[in-house]
Amino acid sequence: MVRGLVAAAFNDTATAERLLRDVIRTAPGSDAADLAYATLGRIYVRSGQYTRFATHYEAWAAAMPASTTVRDERQDYEKFRGRPNQINGPRRQSSLRHSPDGYLTLPISVDGKTDEFIFDTGAWQSALTEREAKKLGMTIRDDGRTLTDLSGTKTSFRTAVAKEVALGAMRFRDVSFAVITPGGALAGAEFGIIGLPIILAMGGIDWSNDGGAEFGGALRTTTREPNLVFTGGRLTVGVTVLGKDVLLAFDTGANGTNLNANFADAFPEATAQGKKGTSDLNGIGGTQTFASVELAELVFSIGGARVPLRPVVVTLQRNATAGGVCCVGNGGHDLLKQGSGFTIDLSRMVLQVR
Repeated sequence: MVRGLVAAAFNDTATAERLLRDVIRTAPGSDAADLAYATLGRIYVRSGQYTRFATHYEAWAAAMPASTTVRDERQDYEKFRGRPNQINGPRRQSSLRHSPDGYLTLPISVDGKTDEFIFDTGAWQSALTEREAKKLGMTIRDDGRTLTDLSGTKTSFRTAVAKEVALGAMRFRDVSFAVITPGGALAGAEFGIIGLPIILAMGGIDWSNDGGAEFGGALRTTTREPNLVFTGGRLTVGVTVLGKDVLLAFDTGANGTNLNANFADAFPEATAQGKKGTSDLNGIGGTQTFASVELAELVFSIGGARVPLRPVVVTLQRNATAGGVCCVGNGGHDLLKQGSGFTIDLSRMVLQVR
């Protein structure tokens, strides 16, 4: 069982599926089987295998109808059922140009129409706003569902499925997108998000902050020591700060790093020295305001690279979508843009900052 969970956490999906299915077969109805079902479900969702996830969930619910985890995960079943499995073409070496400013964006073609989408490791599904979907001529299904954004705000979404998505030399078919009408500061926005189902198929990326990106081939990592791990429902990165090893939710779609109440608990002396106030946490559905502490500077060690942030905000909340369950915060792309670039290698599960 443990070996299967470790394989799932470090993205060895073939090994994880074999070992976890062995648990389900040999110990049906057990707590271990319940955990194995849940872990396999997360693997299918993060890779865009939505039909497979729905069938898997139905088998799980039939085998273990009294499971509280089955009841908790039904929201994902309702969210993703009815979508096709994403079909990934061969992994092919690709080079693209991107804007060196603002969010991390890449040019992507959706059913033959091209735009810049945000490269977002914090998104378990690809997404776009309703205005963007209409601009691209996508058909939006009338299937209202709900998600929770970074701020903790619940917002409704519908679904659109692209017949073909092209990113560099790579091709994907039957790609599902959540179609969202943003609220708050993002109301009326027009943008799209490349989520984990596509990013995992890419295998990772070499990103140069001067405007180049490469993926689909060998990646430029010089270490084999993994620091990325799937923790529950998040891709997380291990960092060292103030002499302690901690986890951050790894969210390249977030403009800035935001620490949370778990950080305040782990580092009470540092937090006590900060400037108290309030701060907004902006999500795609709206904005929420929390009590906060501002620290003048923190230095993070990421894979041996020294990354200082000035200032750093600690919002005193534990939103699951902002890393409040797994981690001391939500690590944004400001951690990645101070040097010459970075590499995300999802085969070795390594984040290296240059």
